[in-house]
This record gives sequence, C-alpha cells and structure tokens, in this order.
Amino acid sequence: MTSAFDALDALASDAAIEGFGEEAVLIPRQGNQYVEAAADTDRMAVKVRGIFSALAAASDLRGQGRGGAFAGATRLVSEQTAFWIAAAQVAELGFRPARGDQIRLPERCGSPCYAIAAIHPTSMGDLNLVLVREDVAE
Repeated sequence: MTSAFDALDALASDAAIEGFGEEAVLIPRQGNQYVEAAADTDRMAVKVRGIFSALAAASDLRGQGRGGAFAGATRLVSEQTAFWIAAAQVAELGFRPARGDQIRLPERCGSPCYAIAAIHPTSMGDLNLVLVREDVAE
C-alpha cells in the first residue's frame, strides 16, 4: 500500500518528466578497463524517459603552499552531467543499469553518447546516473 507521500512523489516525478524529460536509449554493455565495451547480450537496449542535466562546475586546485608561496590557485572548469530516472521508470526497465552502460540522446543534435560512470539510487527508488561523454566513431 502506498502512502500519501509516495503518491505525492509520483505526481511530482510525473510533472517533472512531463516538463523537462526527454527520451534516451539505454544500451547495456559489458567489458573491462582494457578493451572497448561491447554490447551485453543478456540485457536488451531500452528506451527510457528521464531528465538530462549538465551544469558547469568550477574547482580550485591548491598545492601545499606555505606562507605567501603559492598564494594563487589553478581553477579547473568541468561539467557534471547526469540523467535522472524516476522510480516508476526504473521498475519498468527489467534490469538495473550498470557502470559502463551507454546512454544515447537521440532527440539532441548529433545524438550524443554518454557512458555511465556512477549510479546513485535515491531513497525513493529513483536513479541518478552520473555520465561521462564518449566519442563515437561516425
């Protein structure tokens, strides 16, 4: 039996996906760090609907300076990219995404591809997939 909070969370998730969601293709892959990932024959590629986000983040790299030495810092600008999948969509997948699987965004220009670098489940059953951009031979 679902609680009122679960029902409210489902409504909020549906509204977020309706307003900001996009279709992606989740392509399961297998492999190790020394070879290019190949398609996983045990899991089929599926279409998922979720929310893609990419935002710039700046970090300071600080050394071990003492006193006035190394007073400055090197700034590194990076992009944190993630794909959020609501709990209802996760339940329909039939398998759990794994690190190294590929997310393709066919609705975006050039159909960019990303590899899943980390998976962060939430307490509500949603998944936040942390992504890294992949170069794909054309």
